[in-house]
Amino acid sequence: MKPGGTVTQPTTEEVTEELVLLATHLLNCARGLFNEPQAYGPIRCLDAARRTFIIAEKAGLRDERLADIRARLDDFMCGPMEYHDLSDFLDELCAALLTALKGSDVLSSAGGERG
Repeated sequence: MKPGGTVTQPTTEEVTEELVLLATHLLNCARGLFNEPQAYGPIRCLDAARRTFIIAEKAGLRDERLADIRARLDDFMCGPMEYHDLSDFLDELCAALLTALKGSDVLSSAGGERG
């Protein structure tokens, strides 16, 4: 943010760096799955989703419903350790994401590469 409170758009280089760091995180997570407890996989995926939303917001995404999902992910990953039924939490997040995307113009109708 610039002095005076104006928001600056990230450069292509900044977004590229964030994406490379995300890919690095994902590859590290994938490698760790062989030696870590089974529950770490879903938690690492939650963190990757949180990081992805951060990159999208830095790139200019402004959607209150998606920001709410990211806030829930932030609370889960960075907040106090509490008991969560991880499966139920993921179900809630997936339902919230589906609802948010249905009422949004975030996804293009043209598609693109889907994995």
